[in-house]
Amino acid sequence: MRMKLGLLLLFFFNWVVFFLTKEGVITLLDGLLVLAIGYAIFSAFINKINKKLELLNKFTASWREGKYSKISYYNDHEIGKIVDNLNYLLEQLENCKKTVKEEENRLRAILAGINAGVMVLDREGRVILVNKGLEKLFGKLNFTGEPKPLLEVIRNYELEKFLAESLANLKEMSREIEFLLPNSKTILIHATPLKDEQDQKVGLVVVFDDITEERKLEKMRSEFIANVSHELRTPLTSIKGFLETLLDGALEDKTIAKHFLQIMNSETERLTRLIDDLLSLSKIEAKKVDFAPKPLNINDLVQKMKLLFKSRLEEKGLSFVSTVPDDLPPVLADGDMISQVLINLLDNAIKYTPTGGKIELLAKVKEPFVEIAVKDTGIGIPEESQKRIFERFYRVDKARSRELGGTGLGLAIVKHIIDLHNGKVWVESKVGEGSTFGFSLPITQQKED
Repeated sequence: MRMKLGLLLLFFFNWVVFFLTKEGVITLLDGLLVLAIGYAIFSAFINKINKKLELLNKFTASWREGKYSKISYYNDHEIGKIVDNLNYLLEQLENCKKTVKEEENRLRAILAGINAGVMVLDREGRVILVNKGLEKLFGKLNFTGEPKPLLEVIRNYELEKFLAESLANLKEMSREIEFLLPNSKTILIHATPLKDEQDQKVGLVVVFDDITEERKLEKMRSEFIANVSHELRTPLTSIKGFLETLLDGALEDKTIAKHFLQIMNSETERLTRLIDDLLSLSKIEAKKVDFAPKPLNINDLVQKMKLLFKSRLEEKGLSFVSTVPDDLPPVLADGDMISQVLINLLDNAIKYTPTGGKIELLAKVKEPFVEIAVKDTGIGIPEESQKRIFERFYRVDKARSRELGGTGLGLAIVKHIIDLHNGKVWVESKVGEGSTFGFSLPITQQKED
């Protein structure tokens, strides 16, 4: 407004000077002098306004660079209003920035608290955000916060194709993908598109859920049911066959009938052992077994094993040696469970050691444990089978194991019992030379009663 007034005054002043000069009121020289003074006053007025505008331009230019600061107030009507309005807009901008920052921090806190991996993609399919859960799944990621192509963060073409499909179709999708690196994992990927008010794509939120253990358990459960069914069906089929033969007339021949009944009795005993082992394993895995660890003297347990297996050792012509120090410290263990472990290991050693062989029971201190081992001079176990020997129903020689009455669960029970005691179990073996099955138990800090 003042600028317009100044221009009007300057125009009016020039007109007055021109009129006075023309009418002879003042001389031309005096008119030019007055006109020059008028122009000087007008220039000073314009320069003052220009300086204020330059100051405003300087502040607004710094705002474009992200450097926000309020403009000093001028006691000037028009310029003052502009300054007030700009400062108000600046305050609103700062409040918006603060709100956005708080929301961003809240979002990051929520993402950090989620165990599942989370990734956010922009509309171009570039990674713009990941959480710690994702780094737990895949290890350190090549992501610093700047938008990056997906393959530079997680190098998996199946994942890229799946997310590109979800982003292109704006569809919520799920898929299981196998990742080999850094470790083999099965990941359930759930992608949810982000849309704006016009239903246009904005980005994608991707959740990574590690279901590796679930799939392993499902596989184990399926294999377990199949194995149990097979193990139960074999003796039942045998018993059913012999019963049908007896009913068809073989019962009249006492010799054949007695032989069949003996086989049926043997198969029934095998079924009983299998069911007992299944129940024992089920209780241990479900932690429903009575577990009462107390100070246990290994020497006392060894003497019980000698008496228990004496007749079988003599019957097969096997020598038995125990190498257990007299001053062996007591271990913290459940006596009945450890007896079951030794019975399983010694029973296997006797079964798979030829006549004239040797079985040795050893024990030694290896702080903070006592290590106990059953060593034999039997047929041995191939190296490729040693990694799986403690699995349920795994047999090195299935035909021979069944022939000897094994259920395929004994070593699995041994491992579960030792795990329950926070110990370790292992095997060392060479084919044709024998095997050594060992386990460790924690030394008790209490004095034996």
